[in-house]
Amino acid sequence: MLPFQALILILITVSFLFLRSSAAKEQLIKLKPSNFLIGYTGCYVIIMTAVLSYLGKGLMYWYTLQFAAGFWLIGYAIVSKKEVPSWEISRLWLIGAIFCLPINLLWHWWRLADYAFLLKLSIAQLSVILFIFPLRLAITMLVTMVCAIIYVFYCVGNLMVFTDDVMSLFGFSILIFTMIIYTKIQVTDYRAHNRYLRNKAKLQREKDYNLKLKQVMHNLHINATEGYSEKDTTFLKKVVKDVMESACFLEDDPLYKEDLSTIMNKFALWSIFLKQHAKSQAHLPLLPTAIGLNELIEQLQIYLNGSAASVPKLIIVEKNIDFQSKIVCDVSQLIHLLVSVILRTAHPDQSESIRIHMHATRLKYHKYGPIKTQRPPEIAFPAIGFMISSADASVATLPAIKTHYEDITEGMEVMGTLNQLVSEGINVQKKPIERIVRAHYGYLQFPSAKEKAILLVLPCDVTLVRDEMINNVTPSKSFVTKSEMDASMMVLTRFKDYACKMSAVHIGVIDEILLLLRRCYAFRRHVSGELFYVRAVGIARLVTDWVAYLPEPIYAALLYDLIIYTDLPLSYIKANYNLAIFSFVQSIVSINERQEIEPSGLYLDNHRNKVVNRDQLFVLCIKLAERLYDLRHAYGYTHKVQVADMAKETLTVDICLAKKYLDSHIVEALEMAAQDALKMCFETR
Repeated sequence: MLPFQALILILITVSFLFLRSSAAKEQLIKLKPSNFLIGYTGCYVIIMTAVLSYLGKGLMYWYTLQFAAGFWLIGYAIVSKKEVPSWEISRLWLIGAIFCLPINLLWHWWRLADYAFLLKLSIAQLSVILFIFPLRLAITMLVTMVCAIIYVFYCVGNLMVFTDDVMSLFGFSILIFTMIIYTKIQVTDYRAHNRYLRNKAKLQREKDYNLKLKQVMHNLHINATEGYSEKDTTFLKKVVKDVMESACFLEDDPLYKEDLSTIMNKFALWSIFLKQHAKSQAHLPLLPTAIGLNELIEQLQIYLNGSAASVPKLIIVEKNIDFQSKIVCDVSQLIHLLVSVILRTAHPDQSESIRIHMHATRLKYHKYGPIKTQRPPEIAFPAIGFMISSADASVATLPAIKTHYEDITEGMEVMGTLNQLVSEGINVQKKPIERIVRAHYGYLQFPSAKEKAILLVLPCDVTLVRDEMINNVTPSKSFVTKSEMDASMMVLTRFKDYACKMSAVHIGVIDEILLLLRRCYAFRRHVSGELFYVRAVGIARLVTDWVAYLPEPIYAALLYDLIIYTDLPLSYIKANYNLAIFSFVQSIVSINERQEIEPSGLYLDNHRNKVVNRDQLFVLCIKLAERLYDLRHAYGYTHKVQVADMAKETLTVDICLAKKYLDSHIVEALEMAAQDALKMCFETR
């Protein structure tokens, strides 16, 4: 019979050559055993070796090697293998398992003569081999072991007596091996089917994603050449792809359901996307890219040449400006803005020179200050001023150059105050100019006469201004349970559906506002215990019921508390929403006393009927909706004295105003809520 040492040498040589080949490395990467399987192999080896050594079936040096291999496998399963390649893990486990199972079995067949015991040991070892190794490798080892056992039977000849017990063992082994092989085939088929389903689902998701991506781009007209430069198209496509990485888009869920950290990281991109999706001229999406001042002037000249038959000559005057530096802005909008201002300043019938005086300055933005006598905190950013006038204009008529400008729009025709009545014919050219400057967080000064200069001041980096305003709002770390989180998301969803059904709100705008609420409030709570964004939606729901025909009061009802309870500057509202919304918010946050919410108006001499300003009436509705909501949630207040004061003020002031200007059902709701709140305060004393 072939010596055992020669057999071991052959097996080791074949195994080494096989495990070193590149094809084997690919198979080993797929094989990668789990820590459980490695540990199970080690435990089996130790238990089996302990039983064999107890029965005294061999020399102790061999069992010592088996014990060492078993403990090594257990230790290898426990220690971290992060830096070890997967194929190396598979190879080491395979070497240890081969040594402890098939080689160990062959050693016993070559060393012992108790063939009945060897058959029982073979059934156990071969069953474990079939169980732990991949099916193809396990069957190969099984066939090899069976051939080796048959070879031993052939060599020993008539020494092997085939008794009934031996034949029973053969039959039992065939049954066990068949069951294990059948089970492994079923498990393999099951896993292959699962992989197929996962791959099919993945391919379907990718197909749905690509289809939806095309639909979104088509709906946003991103692929259209008109209206977008090549830079803008590239920028918008990147925005859409980054935003649509969110699973919410594939599932058609509202974007504001996203995790708070994800909202914070992608807020700017999502804001651009939703404004673009709204397709509203009043809510311009800002597509900021960097451009050198020299390149900006060149593109301006090219655009001017294609815009008018009589092109004015540009005279550029600079002060403390480096033309090699870059400005970050929406290039298309800025060029359109400058062209509009230049053509408005130039005489339409003759080609004349236009002077553009560019100077370095700063833009200041104020945060909300609750006390009128207290100067509100401010933030400042580098800016560039563009003073555009006719070259013939006297220097004395030009506005004075300042070291800083505050974020306001000067010129009575574009102030956007609530009481303004202006001619659309006069503002047809000014509105687009004002809208673009406002979207860039800029300063605009229109002249009192057409011959005088127009002053534009724009930040050097509009993204810096935008991000600073948003990033300065630190989210609260207040605790919120999962059930409360789910309930609040349901409130947002229902409100959006209700507002879209009851009023002409833009879905993109309402989504962007709800996203802003979640970004800025996070899990901050009002003194009533309500989450701030839930409270804002509750107030806006009441406003929707009372003023369903206009969307601007609904938007303002959602936004105004952001100015009061977070550090979001009012300038952010002005830049990102239309002037009507900004005016509502500005009017609401400027109210300090309850009596100030009464609308002003004019009395007609003949009938003594008061003509009330409609916009001020909406402000009254928002403030009374806020009071009604807080009274209905009075049970959440810690200090009941505050609730009692609110209720008394409602009964003495708010109800009188509601009776005077609003419907009776609002009066009844306020009175009932105030009485219930007072009753609750007396009961808790």
